[in-house]
Amino acid sequence: MTEAVTTALAGPAPIPAPKVTLPRELFRVLRVWPDWLFGMFASMGLGLATGAFLYWDPFSGRVRDPQTLIVTVVLTAVADASLTNQLAAEPEWAIRVLTGGGDPARMLRVRNQVLYIFEAGFAFGVAALVIVLTKDHHWVKHNWPIIAELPLAPIAAGNLASVLFPCPFMRLRHRLQATTTWPRWGAYIGIPFALTSLGTATVMGFPAWMEQQVKHSAAKMHHRPSWLTADNIHYATWLIAVPVLNLLIWAIALKTADSLARLRRHHLVTLMRKHSELALDMDDISLWEAVRALPANLKQIPSEVRDVATVEIEEVRQVGGHLDRGLEHALARQAAKIRARRAAEQSSGAA
Repeated sequence: MTEAVTTALAGPAPIPAPKVTLPRELFRVLRVWPDWLFGMFASMGLGLATGAFLYWDPFSGRVRDPQTLIVTVVLTAVADASLTNQLAAEPEWAIRVLTGGGDPARMLRVRNQVLYIFEAGFAFGVAALVIVLTKDHHWVKHNWPIIAELPLAPIAAGNLASVLFPCPFMRLRHRLQATTTWPRWGAYIGIPFALTSLGTATVMGFPAWMEQQVKHSAAKMHHRPSWLTADNIHYATWLIAVPVLNLLIWAIALKTADSLARLRRHHLVTLMRKHSELALDMDDISLWEAVRALPANLKQIPSEVRDVATVEIEEVRQVGGHLDRGLEHALARQAAKIRARRAAEQSSGAA
């Protein structure tokens, strides 16, 4: 049998998974301009609108503190980093990578880097705008590390949410029609916001409290070292401790999301395919028409939400069972290794 006949009988060759690297992904995103990118730009506009209201608020005292403005504006916008589903933002692309044997960890890591480039650029752009408005730039020397770290907590929360409650990006006019996706969509939005708020309070509030405590203790010293100045304490806190803490949180979230994605690879691919098929079946109407149809859709929600929520709870229970069994297997393997090592030590001692 010739090689050509053998190849024909074997069927079409499997399509290799797209290589996922940062340069390739940046070029692809800027060439394709996917829908989630427009969602991120819309979230940035929402953040700028929040900052403008704080700065020009005609009803109460205006906020002029640069750091308060920047943190509020950037966190309002970079919350979209957690809402921009890192793993399933583009279902067709993610399906090609996962079905071709692609590594979920690499997909998440590269998407995290792409999101950080956009969000960090936005954060420093907001800082430059605040400098122009407030005519105050003296705070930059001490606070630029804080600006660079703001996107990390939302991105870390998005890693977990994109695996626990994957919700492929869908245009709003389609999302308003797809009422069956609302429970998952709501969970996907709510969980990252909650984790982002908690993480930001921990990562920003705790180091500030520690800095004040160290300064207070240093002020009580009778023989204070010359290097233990307020500036050095500030730099040690925000240039060393806080970046390490942020990177540690991001790494733990990425590792956890990777483990969950490996367990749920088949389920993720199936879900993304169903989501894409659902979006194609939606009526091709404008956003205004979708909003006008909301009252009729709202009447169908109670029964649909109840059915879909039941399915979601059952899926979470099944994932929990898989995690328990995986942990049991891991512990069994570790126990077997320990027993083998002890047996080898006893045999060597007897010899």
